[in-house]
Amino acid sequence: MNETNYFDKLKKKTLTKSIEPINENYRKSSPVKDLQIAKDIQKQSVAISNIYHCQTGILTPFNLYEHGLYIILHLTNEYDNDIREACRKLPQIKESLSQLHPGCRLEATLGIGYSKTQEWLARTDIPFPKVFIEFQEKNSSTGKTMPCTGGDLMLHIRSDRKDLCFELGQQFCQSIPDDCIIELDETFGFSYMSSQTNGLSQDLTGFEDGNENPKGYELRAKAALICDGDDVPIHIGGSFALTQKWKHNLNQWARLSQEEQENVIGRTKGEESKKIRPKISTSHISRTDLKENGVDIKVVRQSLPYGGMKEHGLFFISYASNPNKHEKQLNSMIGMDDGIYDRIMDFSTPITGNYWFIPSIDVYEKVF
Repeated sequence: MNETNYFDKLKKKTLTKSIEPINENYRKSSPVKDLQIAKDIQKQSVAISNIYHCQTGILTPFNLYEHGLYIILHLTNEYDNDIREACRKLPQIKESLSQLHPGCRLEATLGIGYSKTQEWLARTDIPFPKVFIEFQEKNSSTGKTMPCTGGDLMLHIRSDRKDLCFELGQQFCQSIPDDCIIELDETFGFSYMSSQTNGLSQDLTGFEDGNENPKGYELRAKAALICDGDDVPIHIGGSFALTQKWKHNLNQWARLSQEEQENVIGRTKGEESKKIRPKISTSHISRTDLKENGVDIKVVRQSLPYGGMKEHGLFFISYASNPNKHEKQLNSMIGMDDGIYDRIMDFSTPITGNYWFIPSIDVYEKVF
């Protein structure tokens, strides 16, 4: 894979130089402090998407006031044309809402399940992604498991306004005939105790989420997107997503001392969070901070907390250039190979799970 040539070819230096400072300014402001900055972010998010041939929402950094909506649809095989027409119109709906509400961020990423990917790509004579794999239920000798709940379509919506997440999700779902929706699972996510210092949200456990995300658009693109040489050219800018809904037991978690919690995560608490050295073999950091051939395995996480007083947790979503990155991390978490599991699983349980193909802009336009 020739990453340098790929990114040099797609990147416009004058644009990318201006993007990160604008996002940094936005992170440190209130939602209404600078309308022009917000407008610029929305425009540049679309521009970055076009430069890297990817859907909006994959590469954009977290902001302090972020809301998310995660919709997973299980569909029949009927009304296929209507379903694909709804997908085709999704970017238009998003753009219309953005124009009606200038200054607000609104991004959408659409993922396709394994079976629908096979079906729809074959119909349009697009080669199946070389490395895409179907999510399988995971069971380990440690007793830890991860369910496979499948799905045909996954819509990830990001905005600084919850009502815009709802409106985009509602308009999209209403454009799909009711008779072909077998099941619809929806989860609203919200930023929690966001840090002005580093622009990260906390998980409900009190630890910042996304510390290991690559910094800057180019590094995020290398971690999350299919690159030149990975697959046929039409897939460049595509991605693979993992979604898992984790249900926390915060009462049990609260019984631990801060030191015990830090040992479970493998990081110290607070805005100046640091990795605990030497690594504790059962910590979340040890089980997920992995290398392959001496190189760090990097993904782009866009997870958010969800829920209320009775049930709550983390909706985990991560984008990767290869789903085997996720596969290695999940197998490590449950101790598939060495019998050592991630201790966070004593306090949080995955109740859903699936892999998704995230088509590039070129594939999206051809399929839909």
